[in-house]
Amino acid sequence: MTPEDIAPEAGPYLDEAAVDADEFARREAFEAADRLWIRAIAPLLQPSSPEPDPNPRVQFALDRMRIAACERIARILASDLPEGSA
Repeated sequence: MTPEDIAPEAGPYLDEAAVDADEFARREAFEAADRLWIRAIAPLLQPSSPEPDPNPRVQFALDRMRIAACERIARILASDLPEGSA
């Protein structure tokens, strides 16, 4: 007898478990990436000085950066909501 004769057949349950494990690993990787994005973007949303920058171009760039950060965090957090409530 060989080990192949003794081993149980690879049924559909083993295949489903492998697919579920792959799906879980993929989702976990996306969630980890989202957490890193939030950790990187959140400091941009901290209150800055109440006085605007003397250079209007710099102030405009800072404002646009904060808007983009808010939009990105909103998309990340909205992806956690169920489809019907978004």
